[in-house]
Amino acid sequence: MARIVRIFKTIRNNWKKSTVGFLLVSYGVNYGVEKFRTREMMRLYCEEARNYGDVQLPIGVPARQITVVLNPASNGGKGKTDFEDYCAPLLYLSGMKVSVVKTESVGEARGLMEVMDNCDAVAVAGGDGAITEAVTGLLRRNDSGLAAQRFPIGIIPVGKLNNIAKSIFKEHKDDRIKLMAEATMAIVRDFQKQADVMKVEILENSEKPAGKPVYALGELKWGAFRDVEERIGKYWLWGPLRSYAAYFFGAFKDLTWECNSQFHYTVPCEGCNNCMRNISQDAAELRHGSQVQNSRWWHAFIPRNKSTKETKQTKDYSNIVNSECGVWHQKDFSSVEFQALTENNLNFTPPFRPKHLEVNLGPKSISGFEFVKEGWLRTKTETSHMNRETILVRQFEMIPKTEESSVAEKEQIEEPKSAEVKERWYSIDNDNYEVKPIRVTVLPDAIKVFSASTSR
Repeated sequence: MARIVRIFKTIRNNWKKSTVGFLLVSYGVNYGVEKFRTREMMRLYCEEARNYGDVQLPIGVPARQITVVLNPASNGGKGKTDFEDYCAPLLYLSGMKVSVVKTESVGEARGLMEVMDNCDAVAVAGGDGAITEAVTGLLRRNDSGLAAQRFPIGIIPVGKLNNIAKSIFKEHKDDRIKLMAEATMAIVRDFQKQADVMKVEILENSEKPAGKPVYALGELKWGAFRDVEERIGKYWLWGPLRSYAAYFFGAFKDLTWECNSQFHYTVPCEGCNNCMRNISQDAAELRHGSQVQNSRWWHAFIPRNKSTKETKQTKDYSNIVNSECGVWHQKDFSSVEFQALTENNLNFTPPFRPKHLEVNLGPKSISGFEFVKEGWLRTKTETSHMNRETILVRQFEMIPKTEESSVAEKEQIEEPKSAEVKERWYSIDNDNYEVKPIRVTVLPDAIKVFSASTSR
């Protein structure tokens, strides 16, 4: 008993050293427990992957071939290490033929997908930007309809944010290592689903598309909150508090506090003689590509039953009339935030049909205190807590107003000729694009992605 009393007296008399020692011991214990948990989890995943690799293939049936497009610069260079530690072993143990291609420059993944061939699937190991590049290259091909069904996309989230992967594997979005392992095992298990894509075109003279389109799986953002998210990395000295610091100091920065734009849109349509007639040729090409991809060796002996989805695609829309289909509506807006989301985004609000984009408009203005409060809440929950207006659209055109024209309208004076033009940016799946007039269209079920299960 006296010995225990002496120990407590020593701790009391040396409380600073005792506190530091306690923190170090706690950190060491937590680190060891986490390492053990990760090792055990990866052992189970490796055993499952090896079970797939041990299965004997029928004579004449080749092993699956997968091409991995790896961005080694993702997540500050940590992406390559994460892929090699947690993803590559599962792919090799599964018995698939794996080819890894490392990108060395921006846009290289897009170029690879435009000429991709001689494989059964493509896995993109990187962040949201790498996935956008790959999908853009895939859908820019001359045979995009067939290629989109021939090459299902595997999303291996070794990037920094990985918002698209977190939406597809939302049950594991808070565990980075398990998220990577589950995304890789989805490729091994061959669980696929159709995914919507957002097509973004730059408008020339507000009418004619200029250049090639960009295809995105997640979201398009514009406004003050987007600007702060882009600057969070600059506050790295704040460590785990850098997001909070970015929103606090961002309240005093020159951000995009006003998103002023002309906005034209069409409403979603379940299917009618107008819209289905326009896409009938593309739909037939997609169905053909899906049939080629879904063929298996046993179909030569066992007739394949048509799925429910294929039956729905043969529905006759010639007698279905929707007077709102294709009708353009106008709603000019001024807000602190603009968002356009696909169903692949965590914040997309069900129901998922008819296929549409969800457009969210923030309030017209916001105080500095409200901005910081909202930003801190988003850091915790990744969702908005502001009062926003939501519009469901099939297609929209957005023509932003320049700052000079906005000032001229407010002050009722001529546009100043010597005014300095401030650079403004959109974020499309966390990649930056200059603010210009754009046309955005939802492409329902445009590609196949590997997912946690075959259901939504």
